[in-house]
Amino acid sequence: MAHGIMEHDLGYAQGQSTWHGLPQYRVIPDRPITFDEAMEIARYPLVKSPLFREVEPQKFEVIPDQFCIIRYDKNVVLVPAVGDKFVVTDNSFMLNRINEGLLYQYPDLKIESVGTLFNGATFFLNLRVGEFRVEGDKSPTITNLMYANPLGKGSYVCCAHNTRIVCNNTERVAEAQGVANSSLKRFRHTRAAVGKISEHLLELAELKLCLERRKEALDWMAGQTITDSDIDAFLDEIMPLPEEDGRAKTIAENNRVQFLQIMHGREHRETMVNPMTKYGLYTSFTDWVDHVKTSRNSDYAAIVYDGLMGDRAASKERVFQSLIKKNAVAA
Repeated sequence: MAHGIMEHDLGYAQGQSTWHGLPQYRVIPDRPITFDEAMEIARYPLVKSPLFREVEPQKFEVIPDQFCIIRYDKNVVLVPAVGDKFVVTDNSFMLNRINEGLLYQYPDLKIESVGTLFNGATFFLNLRVGEFRVEGDKSPTITNLMYANPLGKGSYVCCAHNTRIVCNNTERVAEAQGVANSSLKRFRHTRAAVGKISEHLLELAELKLCLERRKEALDWMAGQTITDSDIDAFLDEIMPLPEEDGRAKTIAENNRVQFLQIMHGREHRETMVNPMTKYGLYTSFTDWVDHVKTSRNSDYAAIVYDGLMGDRAASKERVFQSLIKKNAVAA
């Protein structure tokens, strides 16, 4: 059961459908999920109950420092064993904290999906942090924040990502993206966890402000038309051709050909009103860096990480800064 949706699970998801199509998750096609709807999903009682063992027929004794977690309304054991220091916090309490802090401070945040998995052993809340479309670019960029409480199956999880969460599979994809972009943090189920989670979600929400500031620069770039001569000058700067023939020159020539194939390719033309702009140069370069550029390390996960945080990310940022260096808008 890869989706993790069981008999007692419930959820809401904004959109037209969910891939699993299970009736436990209600689809809301034309609006975000409301706080009250999210609270419907979060409000179920969790009880930390002592564990017993049978020492003789019909005679039991408490196992020291060992407990299970029960979903009290359904009389279902969600986690068979946790230690004495494990603190159970109802998801409704955490949702209220997120509402009073994060959603109050950022009223344009929207709840994209909310649900339980494994009969309530996992609760998740997925927030759409921001959506913007660069002028002339037909494909929007969406960034999300996720909070998940997997109880005894793991620590609390918070991260930024780009996934519509509707099941266990998509929740795991979001976590992987959070690992790759270094936004994921895990918090043990202790009394201090609620405050730490609230602080981290607020920190991640600042990504929205960063995206808005960068959008100003990207919009400016989308309005700056270029010529073939400008492309040649751009390539001379980022992919200079060595004077002497040899392997280095061949690599540089091949890189230029690959870049131009992206810049003038059909996909590029279909996703932009006018690809012959500084924004077109920038997106062509990021596409080349992330998907075409050769790497000594062929491991896909390593390449993705490098594109987000390593040398590839640094090269993309250098190109971005070089393209806006004459721009009065701060990126």
